Amino acid sequence: MKQKQQNIIRLIELLSDGDFHSGAAIGTILGVSRTAVSQYVFGVQQLGLDVFRVTGRGYRLVEPIQLLDEAKIISHLSDYGPPDIQLQRVVSSSNDVVRELSSEQKIAGYTVLAEAQTAGRGRRGKQWQSPFGCNLYLSMHWPLSKGMQAAMGLSLVIGTVLAEALQDAGILGVQVKWPNDVLIDGCKIAGILVELEGQASGDANAIIGVGVNLAMPSWLSNQIDQPWTDLRSALEGSFDRNWWAAELIRRFRTALAEFDQFGLTPFINRWLHFDLLALQPVNILMGNQVLEGVAEGIDTQGALLVRRNGILETFHAGEVSLRHAKKIIN
Repeated sequence: MKQKQQNIIRLIELLSDGDFHSGAAIGTILGVSRTAVSQYVFGVQQLGLDVFRVTGRGYRLVEPIQLLDEAKIISHLSDYGPPDIQLQRVVSSSNDVVRELSSEQKIAGYTVLAEAQTAGRGRRGKQWQSPFGCNLYLSMHWPLSKGMQAAMGLSLVIGTVLAEALQDAGILGVQVKWPNDVLIDGCKIAGILVELEGQASGDANAIIGVGVNLAMPSWLSNQIDQPWTDLRSALEGSFDRNWWAAELIRRFRTALAEFDQFGLTPFINRWLHFDLLALQPVNILMGNQVLEGVAEGIDTQGALLVRRNGILETFHAGEVSLRHAKKIIN
């Protein structure tokens, strides 16, 4: 199975240029039969890449893809210090890979990047669509010396700096939605999943998973249950996946170091600048109960502030949606 996976990855690397490659040439490079090549092509398609075949010309991807390159990402981070990153082509989940790191690797900011996830997940166990070479799947290890209570607001910090990166790239209409989504004009471009390990009052670790839509295939639309967009659409042109990977790693590490020292306070106004829910009527789903109110930002612990019946209440959990939207944003 390991050899088969390696051959599938090698085939993707061959096809990434968008040119035709004959079955015979591919077979020679991989050291396999023409029959095996067709099986590997099917494996490529299973990872979310569209491959077509023309008799007499061979196989090619519908469009070329820019693969992540660890050396290029490290070069973009050369002025930051030790890069401490690991790039893998296919993983079950990048958060799972971080969880399995050795004790020597579990240092602040150690980052795992993946080209595809076979079991990517979002909040509440939802599947996160993770086709190969199209998006960015990143997980970062961050120690919490003050225990799990220090993790409150982590997703807000990451969402804020991600929104700032998009805005700094000239993208208009960037929004954040409590507690873990980044949107552009109401369409989701990124999600954040923070998972914790350790003791509530002792040392703990956070695994911060981030998925960013860079060039999502349109055929996946019917498998995504909410409006979405990607960086390619927002920028209306090409972009460098390796630069974006490095830039987000840099921004995340800088912001997390600031969060360690000062907590969420320095980020509150930055969050409010993008807040989709600010002063909007919202529904809050708590189990089987739906509560109504008006959202009024976040507090220093990362809780959502909602005014209900004239009283300002705090919510640390729950699913929030806009009440006035024609289609509720979940």
